[in-house]
Amino acid sequence: MHSTGQFFRPEIAALRALAVISVILFHLKVEGFQGGFVGVDVFFVISGYLITRNILADLQANEFSLAQFYVRRTRRIYPALIATVVATYIAGALWCSPLMFLDLAKECTHALLSISNIQYWRESHRYFAPNSDELALLHCWSLSLEEQFYLVWPVFVVLAHKINRTRGAIVIATIASFLASIVVARNDPSATFFLMPFRIFEFGIGAGVLFVDEFRFGSVARQIASAVGVLSVVVSAFFLKSDMPNLEVAMLVPCLGAAATILAGSKTSVARLITYPVFVGVGAISYSLYLCHWPIIFFARFIFGDDANGWAASLLMLVAMIVIATAMYCFIERRFIQPSRFRSASFLKNAAGFWSVVIVLVAITHATFLSKGFAWRLSVDQEKVAHLQDFPSGRDIEPVDGPVTFQLVGDSHATQYEAGLSPLMKQLGIRMEGLGGAGCPILYGMALKALRREECIEARDKTLLRIKQTNLPMIFVQKWTYYDDATVDYEFDGTKSAPSDLKNSYTKLEDALNRTMAEFVAGGRHILLIGAQVHANCSINLPRLLQGPFPHAPLPPCPPAKRESIEQSGAQTNQMLFRIQARWPDRIELLRPVDYFCDDECAVVSDGIWLYHDLTHFTVAGSHYMVKRAEIPFTRFLESMRVR
Repeated sequence: MHSTGQFFRPEIAALRALAVISVILFHLKVEGFQGGFVGVDVFFVISGYLITRNILADLQANEFSLAQFYVRRTRRIYPALIATVVATYIAGALWCSPLMFLDLAKECTHALLSISNIQYWRESHRYFAPNSDELALLHCWSLSLEEQFYLVWPVFVVLAHKINRTRGAIVIATIASFLASIVVARNDPSATFFLMPFRIFEFGIGAGVLFVDEFRFGSVARQIASAVGVLSVVVSAFFLKSDMPNLEVAMLVPCLGAAATILAGSKTSVARLITYPVFVGVGAISYSLYLCHWPIIFFARFIFGDDANGWAASLLMLVAMIVIATAMYCFIERRFIQPSRFRSASFLKNAAGFWSVVIVLVAITHATFLSKGFAWRLSVDQEKVAHLQDFPSGRDIEPVDGPVTFQLVGDSHATQYEAGLSPLMKQLGIRMEGLGGAGCPILYGMALKALRREECIEARDKTLLRIKQTNLPMIFVQKWTYYDDATVDYEFDGTKSAPSDLKNSYTKLEDALNRTMAEFVAGGRHILLIGAQVHANCSINLPRLLQGPFPHAPLPPCPPAKRESIEQSGAQTNQMLFRIQARWPDRIELLRPVDYFCDDECAVVSDGIWLYHDLTHFTVAGSHYMVKRAEIPFTRFLESMRVR
């Protein structure tokens, strides 16, 4: 994403400009640029070409030094990156809630250590994975991936060069990476997006230009290559979609297009057209422009909300990006990339200076993480509101002496009841044991299909084993609609199957629930079964829900949902649960949240406090609201435990 090498190629600078403009317009959500994300892939192709060219040139001149290679890469990438991370951290300290600032500190740490891509890949597997619009340093994933590539690629090229197999080794690595990305994408598409091994083929395509360029191409061939190459990149930015099937194969179009543009050189008609000075200038500052563009967009939308959308706001943000990127290029990039400024310093001195800065900054960001986002930045009232609008957790349960008297079992829709139940447990002097896992079906014979499958199977088996070892009453809650489609498969009596349609999936779900309830009640256990979850009728942006020291745009108003619509959306689930309850009427009691949470309408906000953490999960306030309104059935069930 940055210039490399000893000589200037204007068509490559123009290609960089195309790439960074595509990414910026994509992130600004400009209509028509749905494929603008391909700009990152174009950057990878350019880097693969330039890095491999420079390594091979130094090897042929017997001047290559791995230590100096890493010093140059560090000087090129890190000064501007560090400036971006520091500026983003400061903005976060001013506007972010403790929870959001904690997450931002984690992002800063991983960006400084060049492992952002690994963090985001792991985050994508979490049930409560943040939306990409909620990550202030999301764009650093590509820089981390590129740094990881720089760690292994020179070693790989040097070894291949020593055995005189450079071309073959690069071709094999490129093909292997491409095939691996196709295979892995079937079960874990986020891995092929974020992880370096599955992107090597893009760098390899760039490196391949060096070997194709050895052949003599006439003027006409280069004219065609240039035109087709630029057109491929531009068309991809307009027409590719991030959710399209076989995206890995489709990505060959912009990658090969970028390679063809580089191969064609700067003397073609198209090259002369795109190397207009302003365009080349944008290419020169493309690295700084890429670094600053997303934090500007992120904080503009976060602070100003919908006012940051539209053409006028987008133009203002573009101006801010260009001004800041130009300043970064002039005062940071150019100052650190000049070899004369560092020629007298040894490799160890360069490394020591760099790591000293990184260690200090990581210590600060890690301290922010450990201190839970520096909650002291909020006033007492702000902290209270932030807590009420957070998701319930174990800290919301007041301690009660004595043995465990009941179990709260299920996924995150069970966890959300902890805050509301805590006062009742305190009042009645009873203790709870929470069992299950977020986003995991706690049902015999049911498991998630792909991501988090093993994690959820482990949570399910541990929970079911623990339940078998006890005979305690339980409150059983699941996000039933999450498990009624092709996200799960079933295995009964050694036969594995998946639901083929909605009706069939409910039949399978009911079968799994019947088997589970039969096991649970076999020893005389009493169960309070919670029905279909009530939900908000609008999406909720979590960062804007929570307050920071300085004001930011609030969530847009979300009118309450009509009870009738909530009844309809949960009808099939509640009918299934009624049938389950009817099988064991003396052991199972059914509580439908809609009967208590809703009047004619189902509230989303109460006394200015949001009751939902997202579309379906309660906040702490929502949990208290629900349990308070259903106090009679909850109290009756909990009181009965003292009798038993």
